[in-house]
Amino acid sequence: MQFLKNIVLTMKSIWNKETVHWINLADAHIFQQQYNLYFRQLKYFGMHYIADEEVVCDLIQDLWLKIWERKENRINEATFKQYLFQGLYRSILDYIKHNNVVREYSQKLSSENAMTEPEISYKIIKAEIYQAVNQVFDDLPDASRRVYAACLNGKSYKEIAEEFNISINTVKKHINNANHYMRKRLKDFLLFILSFR
Repeated sequence: MQFLKNIVLTMKSIWNKETVHWINLADAHIFQQQYNLYFRQLKYFGMHYIADEEVVCDLIQDLWLKIWERKENRINEATFKQYLFQGLYRSILDYIKHNNVVREYSQKLSSENAMTEPEISYKIIKAEIYQAVNQVFDDLPDASRRVYAACLNGKSYKEIAEEFNISINTVKKHINNANHYMRKRLKDFLLFILSFR
């Protein structure tokens, strides 16, 4: 029992005598030494996650650049290695996430680019017609717009008359006025569109 206590006391005294070793990364020579010391290990580590050696080397370069820009005077040598590997790991995860987003966006664009010229023209014309009709519809007088919208939603003249507490003849008048107004406002636009057929 006493033997174990002596070992524990000896280990504690050895542990307490150990000093923390600091490295000064603001010194270009020391910085280069540390870079050379860890570069291959970091590269090997990075290649487990990303098969492209050039990308891994770029990520390592970026990591070291960030460290250099901070110009930390004293870094604990014991934790520096862990700091490097965690930093590279975070950079790798960011790179992978970014690549996934880019890949998804590229696939979406390529599927949209697969449209033919007539399909593209059709979509453009359809969007322009929709915008023009909506603009003219919004410009209708309020009562006519509400009655016309109810009609477009499939309600009968009788249902519209009951909903707005107006006569069926008034409903017909609002519908006719709205149709006349929209035809007049959209006439030139529709003639322009039809000229491309």
